[in-house]
Amino acid sequence: MNKKEINILKKAYKKETDGKIKERILMVEFTFKGESLRAIAERMHCDHKLVLYWRKRYVIEGINGLKTRPKSGKPKLISLRKEEKLKRLISKDNPMNPWTTKRVCELIKKESGIKYTQRHVQRLLHKWKFSLLTPRPTFWQRASGEEIKNFWEKNPLL
Repeated sequence: MNKKEINILKKAYKKETDGKIKERILMVEFTFKGESLRAIAERMHCDHKLVLYWRKRYVIEGINGLKTRPKSGKPKLISLRKEEKLKRLISKDNPMNPWTTKRVCELIKKESGIKYTQRHVQRLLHKWKFSLLTPRPTFWQRASGEEIKNFWEKNPLL
């Protein structure tokens, strides 16, 4: 039975394109060859419990048990295509009218019909590798040019 299983795993390994699944197949294959869990874990640079976990899943579910299961959570509202279009629009720089989170919210609403809060748009922009610019207040009591010149004449060492 072990040789048959090993041959099945070798064929599955050759067909597979996902690196994580290939790694799991190798773990299971090495266990069927009789190697210890700790030796396999050391070779694969992981914990021996992980090797045992994937072997059990393979025994119960077969090759499909080694595939990554879908994650839980709320699905994205914006498709990848619309996301790319929005990124292109935002990346166009206009110094006279810079992008604010409020403007990006309006753009997303106009382009996709989805209304996001400003805080969520900030998260999206961060994920898309855009930096948020924080306007800094200008100091209104700044000294005039003549006062600065007089200061440096009196304090040349500074």
